[in-house]
Amino acid sequence: MSDTTATRAGADFRKPTPRERLLNPVRTVWHWVYSNLHLGLESYHVLDAMAFRPLGAGLLSERHPWVTGMAPELGRPIWPENIVYASPRAETWRGPPPEDDQTIATKIGSFLAAMVQRSLYDPEIPHGPKRRMPHGVNYLHGSIHYNGGLVIFNDMRDGRLHLSDAAFTREVRRFASEERRELTIVLRERSYHPDEYAWFVAFVRARLRWYANGNGPTKRRVLWGTPSPYAAVNPINGSWVRDVRMLRHGRLDELARPPIEKPYFRAAYRGWQADYTFLERFHAWAQSLLIRAKGFQGNLAFTKRRRIEPQRWDAFRHGEGGWETSYRVPHPFASIERVRARRAAANAMPEESGTVPASAARVARG
Repeated sequence: MSDTTATRAGADFRKPTPRERLLNPVRTVWHWVYSNLHLGLESYHVLDAMAFRPLGAGLLSERHPWVTGMAPELGRPIWPENIVYASPRAETWRGPPPEDDQTIATKIGSFLAAMVQRSLYDPEIPHGPKRRMPHGVNYLHGSIHYNGGLVIFNDMRDGRLHLSDAAFTREVRRFASEERRELTIVLRERSYHPDEYAWFVAFVRARLRWYANGNGPTKRRVLWGTPSPYAAVNPINGSWVRDVRMLRHGRLDELARPPIEKPYFRAAYRGWQADYTFLERFHAWAQSLLIRAKGFQGNLAFTKRRRIEPQRWDAFRHGEGGWETSYRVPHPFASIERVRARRAAANAMPEESGTVPASAARVARG
């Protein structure tokens, strides 16, 4: 686990260079094209594990590290050991101070380990409300939570401060290339507006070349995200494919990798992108339209919502209530300042994170 760098919490963004301004939209479009092509390949491997050659229940024992999260060589949970970067914590917070990073990492890891546990037993838990994902999808989360690394930021501003520094994104690529592990970006603060989070996910996809999901503790999902104790963005680089292949071939002793020891992210980082671009907001909005066009299926890709939420399907089919599968994202053709001003006037919520009124907190936290 690496130490934090000298980057000051709450540091100001630097001025972008002319080259950064010029290349930013080009890189953004290229990353989205690449990520969609890469996603197609990964989708094939997901379908292989859940449909073409489906993995069944009971492939792992109750004591396997993917199930327990316990590192055999340490005798304790592995997740705090795999924090490869944690930004300096803010000195003040708009709301109550967040939990310590070890607790945050443990909650994220335990949540994902619980998904693997649902594929532990044979006879199995039927696919439905109690097991929302096919076994193949549950197993791949073992690779993400146990073998993967964690990057922790204070909030979305802190994330932009780091990820708009080319040195930081180069280190992300170096980590993926050398370690061949997945990486999860976690935000310490849990209160945020879904619009801002949708834009942040699009920003991450603009800075990194992999598809990314934005998971979090909101009542309804943000874009293609799923539930999570904290806002957690997963730039999926595909390292999980090798791990699931080893699981298929019964190489269970090779699945659990040791804690990450090599140091990464040792520099001081200070990016330039203080806010979201039109392209990033457009991408989030377009994804929202696509999700809504799918009707009841919404943001689910590899499982049928009717199967796992039969009661909601009946209500949806009979036109009962105004239930929606995901949040709407505002269109990008109005200025970002105007969108935030309208939101603040309507909901009295903060721009990105911090304390929210009781009526709004129920929406933001779920």
